[in-house]
Amino acid sequence: MTVKTPPTPPEPPFSVREPFLIGVDGVTRVTFCRHAQQAYPVSDEFVHDDWADPPLSQLGEVQAHALAAALGEEDVDVVICSSMKRARRTAEMVASPHGLEPIVIPELREIDSYRDLEPGTSPQSLVDPAEWKRREDLFRVERKWDHMFFGEPSAEFRARCLGAIDKVLAEFEGKNIVFISHGGVINAFFANVIGCDEDLFFLPNHASMSTAVVKGDVRRIKSINEHHHLHAGILTD
Repeated sequence: MTVKTPPTPPEPPFSVREPFLIGVDGVTRVTFCRHAQQAYPVSDEFVHDDWADPPLSQLGEVQAHALAAALGEEDVDVVICSSMKRARRTAEMVASPHGLEPIVIPELREIDSYRDLEPGTSPQSLVDPAEWKRREDLFRVERKWDHMFFGEPSAEFRARCLGAIDKVLAEFEGKNIVFISHGGVINAFFANVIGCDEDLFFLPNHASMSTAVVKGDVRRIKSINEHHHLHAGILTD
């Protein structure tokens, strides 16, 4: 059976579609995917690198395959990823069906948590427990990176992410771009679109997709946190 594309409806006298870049030429489509699940540290001892840059877990490999299968049915012109192991591995699998090599951009790495700590130092050993709890309570309510100890400030992180994303959008204008990055990076982009000052206004599922369309300074959200390609047995936060 041949499936016909439905006809495009006529524009009303006052268009409500054009502001959302529907039917507009030269639009860039962006798909932001969170990396698949990482291998969480199992040691009771705090080792910064184990938390900062782990590889994918076994479940993460399965999730990445599911994401690659979902995006394998889409037109993809370029795959961009951060320099972190979990993002690079996910990006390799997503790019492969399209015959692409991921472009690695270090500025799209996750928030630099505990970057100001000396190696081998536990962050909680340096902070009064009451102050630690106070900051945790504030983060629960306000979700700002500034409440975390020893890490990258909110404004610095957002500027880093948005600056890198803007360069990609300018270079690949009018293309279909897939970004494989991190929850914080995805939030930085979409929070900027809606004018939200929270650093983590939603938590993307591992290997989820959030999409937008862009033309010049106009950016419009199409979807947030799609995970229809991940069945309940492999869906994680």
